[in-house]
Amino acid sequence: MTATRVGRRWAAPLPANRRHAVVGVAAVAVVVRTLATTAVNAPVGPSGVSAALFGLTTAVAALGAVGLALTADDPVAGVGLLFVGVFGLLSLVTGAVALPAAVAVVGGTAAVALVHRESLPPVSAAAVGVLLVALAVGLASGVGDAVALRPTASTLALVGIAVTPVFAATTGRAALAGGLAFGAVVAVGLARPFVTGAVTLVGGGVVGTSLPVVALAAAGVVTTASAARRRGEWLLLGGVALLAFAGVPATLGRAVPFGLGAAALTLWEVER
Repeated sequence: MTATRVGRRWAAPLPANRRHAVVGVAAVAVVVRTLATTAVNAPVGPSGVSAALFGLTTAVAALGAVGLALTADDPVAGVGLLFVGVFGLLSLVTGAVALPAAVAVVGGTAAVALVHRESLPPVSAAAVGVLLVALAVGLASGVGDAVALRPTASTLALVGIAVTPVFAATTGRAALAGGLAFGAVVAVGLARPFVTGAVTLVGGGVVGTSLPVVALAAAGVVTTASAARRRGEWLLLGGVALLAFAGVPATLGRAVPFGLGAAALTLWEVER
């Protein structure tokens, strides 16, 4: 990344106000992917339209990480995001780099959080920590073949998503919307448990997580998204959309956008 160093900070190639556009494009791609695969009940497998769609959106998310790296004013954060993006793209070329790519995605995302740890409020730092642990455990359960960790990874990812309102200036309306989302998910889950399980599995890769945790995640997403939309906080909205629609990061196709979302929320919190 070409940049001019000034003390600890670098003059980033792209201005920070481009972040929302970079993250927004990646978020739209991931949302479309999730809705499309859920609508047709397509398997998240290595063949057919599903694989092509996952490959395309993974590439868009990886390029989003590269674009976000070019806006970073700290060299460590920028290099970390480049690792996420470059290894995310390489994973689409050959499966031989799956394990190094998994390490790069976790390490690169963690670098963004660690370099800004002193600028994060304790509650937000804890939320980012949960997301990072979910990312690491998720990839360990998938790429690392530790299948027994998959339910834990699912729960951690959903808990991390549920606490995203700590990044938002939550209003009464946003909280009400989140409460309604919680009630709706619980109601549908109790009335149509098999449908709910199929949707969360196909759309989000969720395995072995209780209905209340799924409902809390939905409430968190709706609360954060509502608050962000009302205040025009597009980087926050894009970040939470990436986390919510990427699903459990047990594959690189889900982990790259999940890591990008976590990094976006970290940078958002540092800026505000």
